[in-house]
Amino acid sequence: MTKKKYLFSAILIILVVTFAAVLIFLNTMLPQRSGEINIPGLNDKVNVIFDEWGVPHIYASNEEDAYRALGYLHAQDRLFQMEITRRLAKGELAEILGSSLLDTDRFFRTLRIKGFSKEYAEIQDKKRPAVKLGEAYIKGINQFIETGPAPVEFRILGIPKRPFTLEDSVAIGGYISYSFATAFKTDPLLTYIRDTLGTDYLKDMAYEREGKNQFAANNRTIDSMAALALLVIDIEKKFAPAGLFEGSNAWVVSGSRTESGKPILASDPHIAFSVPAVWYEAHIITPGFEFYGHYLAGVPIAMMGHNSRIGWGITMFKNDDVDFFIEKSNPDNRDQVWNRGRWEDLTIEDEVIKVKGADDVHIKVRRSKHGPLVNDVLKELDSDEAPVSMWWAYHEKNNRMFEAFHSFAHAETVYDMERAAKKLYAPGINVIAADNSGNIAWWGIGRIPERAPGANPNFIMESGKDDYRGFRDFSRHPQSINPPSGYIVSSNHRPEFKKGDMVPGYYNIPYRAKRIEELLAAGDKKWTMENTKQMQLDNITEFHVKIRDAVLPFLEGSEELQGDKNALEALTLFKNWEGDHTLESKGPVIFFQFYYDLMESAFKDDLGEKYFEIFLGTKMFEKNVSLIVSNPESPWWNLKDTEKKETMGDIIVKSWLQCVRNLESDLGANIDKWSWGRVHSIELKHPLGRKKPLNKIFNEGPYTVPGAREVVNNLGFDISGGHHYVNYGPSTRRIIDFAHTENSMGISPMGQSGYFFDTHYNDQTGMFVNGEYRKQLMNEDEIKERRKSTLVLFP
Repeated sequence: MTKKKYLFSAILIILVVTFAAVLIFLNTMLPQRSGEINIPGLNDKVNVIFDEWGVPHIYASNEEDAYRALGYLHAQDRLFQMEITRRLAKGELAEILGSSLLDTDRFFRTLRIKGFSKEYAEIQDKKRPAVKLGEAYIKGINQFIETGPAPVEFRILGIPKRPFTLEDSVAIGGYISYSFATAFKTDPLLTYIRDTLGTDYLKDMAYEREGKNQFAANNRTIDSMAALALLVIDIEKKFAPAGLFEGSNAWVVSGSRTESGKPILASDPHIAFSVPAVWYEAHIITPGFEFYGHYLAGVPIAMMGHNSRIGWGITMFKNDDVDFFIEKSNPDNRDQVWNRGRWEDLTIEDEVIKVKGADDVHIKVRRSKHGPLVNDVLKELDSDEAPVSMWWAYHEKNNRMFEAFHSFAHAETVYDMERAAKKLYAPGINVIAADNSGNIAWWGIGRIPERAPGANPNFIMESGKDDYRGFRDFSRHPQSINPPSGYIVSSNHRPEFKKGDMVPGYYNIPYRAKRIEELLAAGDKKWTMENTKQMQLDNITEFHVKIRDAVLPFLEGSEELQGDKNALEALTLFKNWEGDHTLESKGPVIFFQFYYDLMESAFKDDLGEKYFEIFLGTKMFEKNVSLIVSNPESPWWNLKDTEKKETMGDIIVKSWLQCVRNLESDLGANIDKWSWGRVHSIELKHPLGRKKPLNKIFNEGPYTVPGAREVVNNLGFDISGGHHYVNYGPSTRRIIDFAHTENSMGISPMGQSGYFFDTHYNDQTGMFVNGEYRKQLMNEDEIKERRKSTLVLFP
């Protein structure tokens, strides 16, 4: 054998051995799903059957053992997700990721998620069932941390193992509540428009016109709040490992409208896509309790779930549960503010943020009676900059989030759930429920302030004058049980309720809800699991067609379009489009490019770069565009820096031509190739996969997908020109027919496991993308028949 052959053989052997060693190493980190494990603290043996999707069916003699087992199993699959989420919530990311995350940590420390969570955990009654089960779940997590292998991400980032606490679970609940709050972006934007551009510009802005607050903030204060809004947008764009809640669909149909004669519940909460998937599924069976739940990382109580008696889904309520107050600061002592006729000391907490590879950073978190001073986040306030404090429903210590969800899971009927709903102050959610007795129900749940007369929570308000007068009684919350229509729909739209009891909020455009209601109300159709699936995957919206119809008169016959072959051909396609968003559709390609170009032309010159970015980061712009296309006299149409006074028609034609040129540049001059599948895709991203080349290892996709923003199949994206990269959508799709709950259906965008080399890491992604479902097994015989493995946990 020649030297070259010897060398080649040696290199090959080294590569094979190295590859085998890596595989062996990675396999040591895989979750254990068979055999036996000793779990100290268990009262009795726990049997766990894993089905073909890696979902654990936990058979225990008591609930405490079941939840201790759940904590262990959840940590086996998702410890890195738990770790990153608690660090994000508590402002501890810079310790493992370096100074680039310092502003993010400062932000969450200033929100007092960490400080409040510690206080809240200390006052909990350890005898309450929800707290006892929460503690059992956390002990299960800690048992895995103590005895199980560290995930590969811990080794890459140098993350030390440390135990979980109830405080951590509360903090993660705080992050969930934060992700529901849109006021951080919307209130500074509206305040800027009112105080800088003028009230004429507000007439075509979509906000709740309640109150007459005209308190003007100074420019320095507005600028500091704008900087905060941009930080919030940056956090959302680059780092959302737990998934920010973006919206949701849920509806329930009574038995009078179903083929089975029992209610059907459909739920698909829209959350920023993440890897691992947002939800962890687990089925608990004890002698007195059975429940199939969807759990968030590190949270011991399921936020969604069902059994044979009861089931529910959730959507964002969109109520305004964050308000900002300008405080009057003492010019001689910046740590005092005016309150009830005297200068009052702020509460000051010293916080230490550890930074990887750098010195610790010391910050002061100052708070007034309303809450923390949020424009302290990025820098200390200047002498002429008014402090802005934040009231947040999450900071209410009587908020019993875990107890409410625990009670939901143990309810017999929706009336039991109604009693439990009163305990929940934050996050603000709609709960849509059904029971096996045939009842259907919905409640808008959250802490709703009774604001001072004239106070307008859409703007930064004035401390003292605009202070709250109390909180709304739950009987005045939006809600319904067994309505005459025989169905209930919740899709983040403004809920209809009693006159005078409307709730201020940041509601989405109503077209998803309208489409669902139209389909539910059509004819004498009887609903089944199958046609409910079709509705969850519906890709048509009236909203985009309404915008099209409003601009068509200005485009048809425009002299500027004459002789422009592609501009006219695209216009013909646009005119004949019926609002569908399938892979082959050309209409949505044209619509979304034009939509962005129109907004850029109309709004950007007045708002400027900074506030235009904030504008696109809110949910307001979809309503705003609807308003300005119906108002030719809107001041937004005129461009500031031109001598001519532009009309609505001028801007629409200009935007259309820009749209066509952009599409030609991106997709080519052949309009036949302008299909939605070329520009609308999803890539599911792991926190480490946001850096190349790790994206090739940890991420899943990209896949071309149908759907779009604000259709029922709400596969949404940030509005911009060019390619539309899906970043939020159904975090699960669930359908439950209460005639046979053991045949409920669901699907995850990824899988159960958080390990990229595990079978269950991405085994549901292909099905999700193709609009397919799988059974959520509950029948004991079927579970045993379809078992993949069995794990026994011993005391």
